[in-house]
Amino acid sequence: MLLAILAVGVAFALLSRPYPAVYRYAAGVALAGHVLFSVVVLPALPYEWDIALFHANALRVVAGGPTDPFSAVDAFATVQALAYVLFEPDTTVLSVLNGLFAVLTPLPAAALARRLYPDTGETNGLVLALLFFPLPFLFASLPMRDALSTLLATVLLALVARALDERDYWAGVTAVPLWAAVFLLREELALLAVIAAVAGGSAIVAVRFTSGEAGLRALVPAAVPSGVVGLALFAAVLPVDALNRRLQYRATGGAAYLEGMTYDSWLDVLLAAPIRAIYFQFAPFPLHVGSAFDALAIASLPALVVVAVAAVGSLREAETRDAVAVALGTFYLAGVVGYGLVDANFGTTVRHRGIFVFILCVFAAPALERWYGSLTRSLHRSLAARIEATDRRRPEDGEHEQEAQELDPRTEVRREH
Repeated sequence: MLLAILAVGVAFALLSRPYPAVYRYAAGVALAGHVLFSVVVLPALPYEWDIALFHANALRVVAGGPTDPFSAVDAFATVQALAYVLFEPDTTVLSVLNGLFAVLTPLPAAALARRLYPDTGETNGLVLALLFFPLPFLFASLPMRDALSTLLATVLLALVARALDERDYWAGVTAVPLWAAVFLLREELALLAVIAAVAGGSAIVAVRFTSGEAGLRALVPAAVPSGVVGLALFAAVLPVDALNRRLQYRATGGAAYLEGMTYDSWLDVLLAAPIRAIYFQFAPFPLHVGSAFDALAIASLPALVVVAVAAVGSLREAETRDAVAVALGTFYLAGVVGYGLVDANFGTTVRHRGIFVFILCVFAAPALERWYGSLTRSLHRSLAARIEATDRRRPEDGEHEQEAQELDPRTEVRREH
């Protein structure tokens, strides 16, 4: 365990050196928080999630058992087994490694924000939001695949954005093996990246046909081809019967929501999509609180709503790269709708939506940076005011000391007399 913590600390120190001091210090604090949570808090929690499932499969891989190359569980179990071989077969080791993956994720997300908003300079506000957003912070520390899949998917999106923005075909080629890795861990995120790339490419074609005069609103129809592709992929992977089975499987337990809902046709799916997408992005709501976990989710709801409003405002007011905006918007909308149609449990929903919370933060990057700038300026003014007040008091203190020194000799003379 100590060896894993030491290795993660050294790796973070080496990987973070080229980046600004704000990131290094904040990410260092966040990494310490992940390690503390993994070692102290997580073993005391009464929740099990799928930790035992991944642990058992990792031990099977370590023992040389058979694996399915197209199984997402076995794919991550292979990664987990490698961690067990390098350190020790303990789930806490994976939690510590996941903490490193979590603090690295803001780096490609910041690159994505700078690609989306060309006038964006620093992204300190975005980085801090991604490092410390409450529920993603918690789930990133769990010894499961969320932290690694989120990191890889974010890097993949950054490569797609670069390929679209700069017409960099080498970035597209580099994205292919990374896409395969994401597909093995979470095939739905890999398919969403394909849909996003198709939407961004359609936006580029639309801009060329309009001589570069098309605005972001005019490019919305360019997402139609990607919508058709996405619907075809979704129908191929999850036909209506399979969709119902997955929905009924997840709509169990005390954290289930919209119980008893089924789809009789694709028309039902289309009609249910908006409300289920809203549930996926923002649930649980105040009336759903039934456990300490629900209360924690409700406590982070105001921050989520604020980021969502800031994201919409930033997209409307700031200058964007149209192709990147269409690609990211398609990834986000298709993702929350797709996950919303199959998720029916608060615990699963909150865990799956972590990457989409990060995309919202990327959309809100200009607003987050303004708030960060206002906060730092306020802190500087407050600190300067305190220093100035201290300097003003110092002469008075000096005068009192001088008066005391003048009185002391008089007292001594009087005693001698």
